Amino acid sequence: MEKVAKLGSTDLEVSRHGFGAARIGDGVPLEQIEELFDSLLDAGITFIDTADCYNQSEELIHRYLADRIGEFVIATKCGCIAGDEQGEEYSRDVIERSIDRSLKRMGLDCLDLVFLHSCSAEVLREGEATDALLRARDAGKVRYTGYSGDDEAALQAISMGVFDALQVTFNILDQSALGEVLPAAERAGMGVVAKRPIANARLLPPDSAEFYGGPYWDPVRPLLEEEGAWDDPLECSLRFTLSHPVITSAIVGTNSAEHARDNAKRAQAQALSPRLMEALHKLRPENS
Repeated sequence: MEKVAKLGSTDLEVSRHGFGAARIGDGVPLEQIEELFDSLLDAGITFIDTADCYNQSEELIHRYLADRIGEFVIATKCGCIAGDEQGEEYSRDVIERSIDRSLKRMGLDCLDLVFLHSCSAEVLREGEATDALLRARDAGKVRYTGYSGDDEAALQAISMGVFDALQVTFNILDQSALGEVLPAAERAGMGVVAKRPIANARLLPPDSAEFYGGPYWDPVRPLLEEEGAWDDPLECSLRFTLSHPVITSAIVGTNSAEHARDNAKRAQAQALSPRLMEALHKLRPENS
């Protein structure tokens, strides 16, 4: 079964391999979605990441998990403009409506975790978006708050000391968060959720610059092969992400039950060796 970990200083226990629900509303047959959610439960994947702007994702979560929703920790996001929504992104009104909409769509009285959805450092500094989310928490609509984003904006969010969790891009091809963001989040005691943990599978297409059979990997290929880490490049990618203790959970998106089961197996593999991790870190561009 899937390993679980405490999300920062919260009391939320999340599976280290999380499920990204962005794609389930993109015309996927309903019976396929039902099979997918059954597979998640069977594998012990109990952390689901969605957003107000993910097409029908929240409604489908309610449709198939209403009777079991207490078995999951569900994170959603707010602040973007989508569909028929009007107003200014990250304004108080937009965030308040977004949170109320998410509550209604998923049939909940309180949301486990809500992230501000990739707003800029400037928006964070202005304070209206953060204040709206904190007011929703104080009103009992949200248990814990987070920020989803990268680089300067992520550092701004961490420095404010008001968010419980950070969702950040981190994977074997994009290690930029190792420089400042992940150490700062760890010092702040935040739970860290890695998005794009398998690098959007960019290792697989032969025309990709980072194709697993290409020269990009020549400096580390012998080590990868020695540890048997290169038989499945996607497993290696997920192992790399989860080998960093600061990462509480890594969310992988799919609309396929088969892929979900495969990813769950990949997440069970042991951490990569310190020697291999050091070599992979050296692949990181000097300025990342």
